[in-house]
This record gives sequence, structure tokens and C-alpha cells, in this order.
Amino acid sequence: MKRLITIALVSLSALTMLSTPALARPDHDGGYMKHMFKGLDLTDEQKSQIGSIMEANQPESQALRERTRSLHDKMMELDPTAGDYQTDVQTLANEAAELKREQVLHGSELRRQVAQVLTPEQRTEMKERAAKKREKFRERAERWADKKGR
Repeated sequence: MKRLITIALVSLSALTMLSTPALARPDHDGGYMKHMFKGLDLTDEQKSQIGSIMEANQPESQALRERTRSLHDKMMELDPTAGDYQTDVQTLANEAAELKREQVLHGSELRRQVAQVLTPEQRTEMKERAAKKREKFRERAERWADKKGR
């Protein structure tokens, strides 16, 4: 049962950190988009189309982020000594799984829409960058694990 609780807590923490990125939030300067498309030489038309896609998807992205925060807060507010703690953890873990499913579907649809705006060369460049980013992440994770003696 401790393992289930640990998994639920880790999952909720991961959901909080990995929830749909703030792609088109009005309180940001578009830094994520600028970074994501840097060096792709987007035309003004492509920038406009992608901006429209992000803006159209912003309400759902925001709603998913808010639900993630709320779910995380609920988990942190649970009393581990309460008699119904395990039941509550299971319920929240199920909610977290459903929320993650929705985030994956939303994110993949957003990627599909943006990919349709890019040229084949730009899509290839994006894939290569994503692969490099994943490799960098793996290397950092390995260094961290080595530091911890694992």
C-alpha cells in the first residue's frame, strides 16, 4: 500500500510539472514558442498561423493546468492517518490517470495542428531537436542518479 501512495504522489507531482506547457498564456511573452521555433526560419504567415493555433487551444490548456494544480492540492491535503486515506488516494490516482490521458491527447492534437503549418524540413529539424533534448535529459538523469549512488 505504501508503494501505491508513493506512486500516486510521484504521479501527481509529475503531472504538476509536466502538465500541458504554457504555450499561449497571456501573462507570458511567448518565450516557450520563441525557443521552440528558434532557428526554423518561420515565415510571417507560419508565425501567424501557429499563434492562432496556440490562442485557440489556450482555454483547454489553461483548464488542464488548473485541474492539475487542484488535483495536486487535494493529494497534499489528505490526512495519511485518516481511515479512508487509501480510498481517497486511489480515487485521486484514478483522476490523475484520466487527467494525464486528456493532457496527452490535447498535446498531441496541438502538435498535429502545428506540424501541418511547418514544411517537411522544419518538421525534420524539430524532430532532431526533440531527440537532442531527450538525450540531454537522459544524461542529466544519469548524472543525478550517479550522484545519489544509484
